[in-house]
Amino acid sequence: MSKESIRRSIEIKKAEIARHRTSIASLRSRKSETNTRYSANIKNASSASAKASLRTQKASAVAYIESQIRSELSTIAGIQRNIVSLREQLKNAR
Repeated sequence: MSKESIRRSIEIKKAEIARHRTSIASLRSRKSETNTRYSANIKNASSASAKASLRTQKASAVAYIESQIRSELSTIAGIQRNIVSLREQLKNAR
């Protein structure tokens, strides 16, 4: 690979990281909204069984969003490792 193509690859990877970080921000916002919505529903539930059911649903929904966030973070870590590798190639390129 030429130095220029390696540099382009690094820039593309940086853009990918930016997209994933944006995705993480939206997931965190969605998590907050989900927490707020379920909390209001739990507060307004009429029976203990309805509250328990809503708490279970809330925990499940939040856990799912957290797993998506972890997945995005893992993807970012992989891309960062790839960038390190590309930078090593760039150092060794002619």
